[in-house]
Amino acid sequence: MFKQSFLFNVIFITLITLGLLYLFFNSLNWLTNHGKQTAVPALMGKNMSEAVKELEKMGFRIDIDSTYKANSDPLEVLFQEPEAGTSVKIGRTIFLTINKKIPPSIEMPNLVNMSFRNALLTLHSYYLEMGDTSYRPDVAAGAVLEQWVNGKQITPGTLIPFGTKINLVIGEGLSGKQPVPNLIGMTWADAKLLLDSLSLTSNVIWEGPLTDSNSAIIYMQQPEALDELDFRNSILQGDIIDIRIMQSPSEELIRQNQPGSKKLMGNDDSTDLGTPILNEPVTQPKKNEPDSLKRKKIPGMDVHMVPNVETKQAKNTMKAPDKKSNSSDVINRDKDKFKPKPKTDNKPVPAKKNDTNISNDYN
Repeated sequence: MFKQSFLFNVIFITLITLGLLYLFFNSLNWLTNHGKQTAVPALMGKNMSEAVKELEKMGFRIDIDSTYKANSDPLEVLFQEPEAGTSVKIGRTIFLTINKKIPPSIEMPNLVNMSFRNALLTLHSYYLEMGDTSYRPDVAAGAVLEQWVNGKQITPGTLIPFGTKINLVIGEGLSGKQPVPNLIGMTWADAKLLLDSLSLTSNVIWEGPLTDSNSAIIYMQQPEALDELDFRNSILQGDIIDIRIMQSPSEELIRQNQPGSKKLMGNDDSTDLGTPILNEPVTQPKKNEPDSLKRKKIPGMDVHMVPNVETKQAKNTMKAPDKKSNSSDVINRDKDKFKPKPKTDNKPVPAKKNDTNISNDYN
């Protein structure tokens, strides 16, 4: 009796287990939607709410992530996984990436002095976009010279939205020569406009207290506009001019730093070469001329005299002056070169034309 009841229980349990297994395997098709597949719809470019409604209607589950793209609308579907047209089972999870409604901010990196290629990689890593590029003559060929946003230069560290377009100024090397401009005496505002129009860069040194940088005056530059011989100096486009600026430099300081030979003349506008005596032109002595033949000034008289040089010809032709004769008789021997000074007044007395001593003295 005991054996029969045990056998019966075993058979009963086995039948129940087989029935449950049969029901489980037969329900797998229903549980996993076996054989029921559909194509994933195209969702990219649609608004998030529109895409969610469409997926829920088709029986898909949804997982949403977000990022930012400047050229896309807020909440626009930027990416989907699986791609549109892929056959998947109903109820599978569809991953969507949408565009943020409010763009996040990021600090502007420093791109100046970077190569153009490195600047592009940096912009991409900072979720920024490349805008317009312009080229300017500069010694740093291929390097970033300036970074601009919305028409203004932007400094590193400034907060800007993700996806902002960054415009770059790139150096293209030095080009043709041009005359060096004279910036001495100009205000810094005017000098900047002139340098920009000539495609030149500046290295500025500020000196002394400043109240207004735009009205400050340039008092020194290198290279100068003129050389020591007053010839124009040349400079390549894109080259650098070193300048020094003060708020209110003195006129003497500006005059001392004028280009060319002006600074070599001293502070005076002209050089005093002396006034010729009796309107007689000043003649320079010859290099090899002996000291005895150089023109000298007779003490006590306002005329130039050539000393009496004794030569063989002079000894034969020249008469010795009378001891009682006055000094005017000696001076009268040269009618062309010397003029007497009477004792009574300062008016010169012309020499006598018939003085034979003159021709004898200078034969």
